[in-house]
Amino acid sequence: MDMSMFLRIVNGGLILFMAWMSLRAGWGMITNSPAMVKFFEPFGTAAVLRQLLGVITVVGCLMLFHPKTFVWGSWLNLGVVMFLLVQFIALHDWMAFLKESWVVVLAFVILWLGHPLAAKAA
Repeated sequence: MDMSMFLRIVNGGLILFMAWMSLRAGWGMITNSPAMVKFFEPFGTAAVLRQLLGVITVVGCLMLFHPKTFVWGSWLNLGVVMFLLVQFIALHDWMAFLKESWVVVLAFVILWLGHPLAAKAA
């Protein structure tokens, strides 16, 4: 097994992990789970905005699986995470900011590695 195949397998695992986390968080936002309501409470966001962010997150999660929509799905998920990070900065909640910032790093690593099923240029 060469390095290229190893990186594809690792990136596939990272994509599955990111998709699982996005789907879990997005579904919690859509269904107004108590944990998500408590999470969004300091921001003062309306339930409709929370549900809209949940729909965007779930759509972005599903787009991660197809090579042609992979980049757009990554950017949708990054947009939701960046919204959260900006809210944490506005509230001066630096610990929550640090807890969520790893998602941005993971998303950029996944984007850099590319979709594992996409045809690679020679």
